[in-house]
Amino acid sequence: MEKKLYELVTDDDDTVDLSAGIGSEAAKHVPVNFGKQVVASVASKTGDQFSKPGLILTWLLTALGAPAITIGLLVPVREAGSLLPQLVVANFIRRREIRKNFWVIGSVFQGAAVLGMGLVALFLEGAAAGWTVVGLLVFFSLARGVCSISSKDLLGKTIPKTRRGRLGGLASSISGWIAVGVAVFFIFNKAQELPASLFAGLLFAAGILWLLGAFVMSRVVEKPGEVSAGKGFVQEMKESLGLVKSDPVFLKFCIARALLASTVLSMPFYVVLAHEATGGRIRSLGILMIAGSLATALSGVIWGKCSDASSRKTLAIAGLAAGLIGCLTAWVSAFAISEAGAAWLYGGLFFLIGLAHTGIRNGRKTYLIDHATQDNRARLVAVSNTLMGIILLLSGSFGLLAGALGERAIILIFAVLGIAGSLLAFTLPEAEES
Repeated sequence: MEKKLYELVTDDDDTVDLSAGIGSEAAKHVPVNFGKQVVASVASKTGDQFSKPGLILTWLLTALGAPAITIGLLVPVREAGSLLPQLVVANFIRRREIRKNFWVIGSVFQGAAVLGMGLVALFLEGAAAGWTVVGLLVFFSLARGVCSISSKDLLGKTIPKTRRGRLGGLASSISGWIAVGVAVFFIFNKAQELPASLFAGLLFAAGILWLLGAFVMSRVVEKPGEVSAGKGFVQEMKESLGLVKSDPVFLKFCIARALLASTVLSMPFYVVLAHEATGGRIRSLGILMIAGSLATALSGVIWGKCSDASSRKTLAIAGLAAGLIGCLTAWVSAFAISEAGAAWLYGGLFFLIGLAHTGIRNGRKTYLIDHATQDNRARLVAVSNTLMGIILLLSGSFGLLAGALGERAIILIFAVLGIAGSLLAFTLPEAEES
């Protein structure tokens, strides 16, 4: 089945050389490994859709009467918590010839944490529910960081350069379509307030999906890779961060990635504008959910193929599009629009920014993996993610600025940063040609 899936997606046959960047021995298992990693990625990405901190967990804690401080911690803990420890995690990963086990263990821990959140939805309320979920999210985020590094390293060892982008794109598209089905349910649900039991069901489903992903990934055929001797933490930090100085292309990529992170940081402010313009109706929320899910589902495979052709151009074009969409949003939000019209208007804008965000994610992941080598891939990923974790923590100050300047101004600021990141990405060399 895995081989048929691979042939359907890539149109490859037995005459195609699949050894680029991975070697002839690993190339023998590419079709099977491609299929297994698609299934495992779909499971984890769908689990992400069912447990989004900015949507599902936020609504859950609100319904349970949790303190506002715990709700405000959800997104920073989820993102920064999974990125900041990655330099240390990468040091352990490089000591092992087989890296898939790190992904498997991390996925099991993520599943366990989300299953625990489902139990919270059923049995706890108030501050107890809020702080328990935050604690579980810390545990979840650390496991997520392990999976982040090991998945990219495993992808670089088992899938050739020109096939990596479409693997991620296919997984994103499938998980996006699944999320569309859930969003449709929200749109046609007649209840004014959705019960906590419904969120618990979503979280239980997410936890099971992560466990399924762990099982499938454990069956990937991975050949032993080179290992490096373990070093002390200070020495490891010094050598890893030294890559930023010794590799000017990597430094430029990190700056571009930081600027382009403005896209994902701006998306909650789109939701705030939509909420204000539509009176917070559940129907408008459903439209936003479908818009975001459709953006991923419809564009994932396309962006994946574009990234395989040129991840540099994909990153730059998607970033430029995001900046222009932000400028458009800041302009149209100044006009008075009916509630019905605003729901569809912001749904359309959210769809467009979702398209751009999917392209940025796919382009920057593919670029980093293709730019790196088997010897430094885990370390480059760890350094890049650690720097991003710091930036995401600092970005929390934009929430304070929103109170003073307004959401429209924040979106415009992020749009300008995105355009700057796009222009910088255009100056990067092609990673697929090396």
